[in-house]
Amino acid sequence: MSNSKQSLVQLVALGLLAAGCSSETSPTPTGSDSESDPPVETPVNWEPGNESKACNVDALLPPATYGRKVKSLLTGLPVSEAEAESLVSNPEALPELIDAWLATPEGAEMLQRFFMTYFQQTSTNTDSLFYLLGRKVQSFGKYDSDNASTAALLNRNLAESFARTMVDLVSRGEPFTKALTTDEFMMTTAQVALLAYLDDETVDDFGVHDVRSSTNTFDTIVLYKNQANAPAAKDALDPTSPSFGHFWHRELADVPAACNVGATLTIDTSQITNGEWRMAGNTTPSFWVFSAMMGRHFGINVQGDADCRATSANNNFPLFRRADFNDWHLVKVRKPVADEAVTAFYDLEQLRTASELVVHTERVGFLSSPGFFSTWMNNEDNSSRVTVNQALIVALGKSFEGQAVTNFAPESLDAEHADPTTECYGCHQTLDPMRDFYRASYTNYYGEQLDPERAALQADFVFDGVTAKGNGIRDFADLLTEHPAFPYAWAHKLCYMANAAPCLEGATLDGIVASFVESSFDFRVLVRELFASPLITASQCVEGVDTGSNVSIARRTLFCSELSHRLGIEDVCGLGLLKEESSALQNSARDASGSIPDDGFSRAVVSPIVIAETGLFTRANAEATCVTIAQESFNRVYQDLTTDEATLHMVSSVMGLPPNDALHAPSLAILRAHVEQAVAEGKTDRDAVESAFVIACMSPTVAGVGF
Repeated sequence: MSNSKQSLVQLVALGLLAAGCSSETSPTPTGSDSESDPPVETPVNWEPGNESKACNVDALLPPATYGRKVKSLLTGLPVSEAEAESLVSNPEALPELIDAWLATPEGAEMLQRFFMTYFQQTSTNTDSLFYLLGRKVQSFGKYDSDNASTAALLNRNLAESFARTMVDLVSRGEPFTKALTTDEFMMTTAQVALLAYLDDETVDDFGVHDVRSSTNTFDTIVLYKNQANAPAAKDALDPTSPSFGHFWHRELADVPAACNVGATLTIDTSQITNGEWRMAGNTTPSFWVFSAMMGRHFGINVQGDADCRATSANNNFPLFRRADFNDWHLVKVRKPVADEAVTAFYDLEQLRTASELVVHTERVGFLSSPGFFSTWMNNEDNSSRVTVNQALIVALGKSFEGQAVTNFAPESLDAEHADPTTECYGCHQTLDPMRDFYRASYTNYYGEQLDPERAALQADFVFDGVTAKGNGIRDFADLLTEHPAFPYAWAHKLCYMANAAPCLEGATLDGIVASFVESSFDFRVLVRELFASPLITASQCVEGVDTGSNVSIARRTLFCSELSHRLGIEDVCGLGLLKEESSALQNSARDASGSIPDDGFSRAVVSPIVIAETGLFTRANAEATCVTIAQESFNRVYQDLTTDEATLHMVSSVMGLPPNDALHAPSLAILRAHVEQAVAEGKTDRDAVESAFVIACMSPTVAGVGF
């Protein structure tokens, strides 16, 4: 854009911002003769930020404004004309509208992104995946259809799984405490296979591997030189098929002729003998098969003969179907009873229809979800200290503060931290005994803890006024569900999402939390009560607040969701997609929006990272996103519309100002005047409409929250 056009964008956005803050923003319902509510008397000598905390009634938001704010936060969608009219005529209609908004697909999508962030599930990557496997990082395979790698697809599954679980639980009205205790999870077939494999090949605290469930299952593996002759995946992985354990190996065709490899090669994996073919390195038969499922053929060689070898080959077509990474379904994870067989990681036909995953390793709420474990990797020196601290931050919104507790001398305190005169003592005095909840259930690689001494550890929960003992992850989960900080923590997380700040403590918040608890922890009740309250709407004075409204920028997730839903373009910024499976528009918008701040978290920090204020770089990135979307979505959205129709869509749908909103007409006039001026200066109709879209896109009702 030219400098003059950029200046115009900024001037118009600032003009709309001023209008958005005006006390004249309440729309008059169509066909209504009702007068506006009588003005509230302004406190005398009110000063922002003064010690009296007097309420600035001029900053209180009218229904049109807080209706826009709440619906946008919960769905990314604009308020309809009927909804705006309903709110103006009866502000008490907001709770019912909130219930309806939450129940929409857009509401589920916004909740999923919220849960991914605030359950700390967003930092999965290739390093963390191979950490769970207890192996050095390798490459897996890719799909020819879109070049998407199985590792990236599986990591996305791990990041989304628990958030999808919570969306399902919330939609069914299940108690939100199940976030800590549930043993049912939304998973894909590929994720079920991974968890079954992680239970099969254990990795102890020191990185030593041991195969248990599939021992002797793959004593022989038959490899094919020609891919066309190899059996289909469903037969190669079916224990009842005569072709079970038969796989193609990409590099077998390049083995020297002197090695006498025929069309197939049978490997005895049960022993290593000079002159015989074996799996290279420390690859176990189980890992070889799991890797083949993921599209990597690990190397083989003749023991004692350096010339006869087939090297590893990655980027092969996986044995998983592409759909195995997207077939989300609810799966119950439980331990085997008596002599019951556990779930076989390789039996894909069974996994695709399984509603249960039978494994030895416990999976309890977010506390042991792979997405959480991947985000907070572990080691022997750390030994779950970080894990337990982050669990407290997620569940209770609190962390170890380093204050020593009197009359408490735990036996499990590490000797190097046991001296009460050291500055580390206060934290480790309560942290070390509590981390034993994790150490008793999981190894440093988050597999099942098989060390009997560690599995028997008795942990101490001494935190924030609550004292208890227990063993293992389930006891820890139960203690967290009963902690009085739990319901308050999740009210505050919602306030961070809505206001970029924690909730104001006091009677209003206490009443909201009480309703949440009394509803048997129905999260929909918490959202309804909180988002309909003046803590979010800023519609009334609240004791202790010196201003009516909280405003902030629209962080990346909200900004992109608004544009997606208002333009009718699914995931316009490609936030939930891999680069390989995204459109040109999604890739361009992802790159442009990548530096717009988004909610996040840091190690040992209780408050989420929430950047509320704009700046030159934030504004530049938001504008670049708007320009990209304007140019690359024009044919899909505006090509068949007249300029008047296009600008009307921008005001009503993009900016979210229905015809009965007081800002609708002046905003429409500004955009149409801009188009006329641009055309008069020699711009094409398309260029003029694209430029007008950028103005709409950068307006406070899109790029801001609370205007």
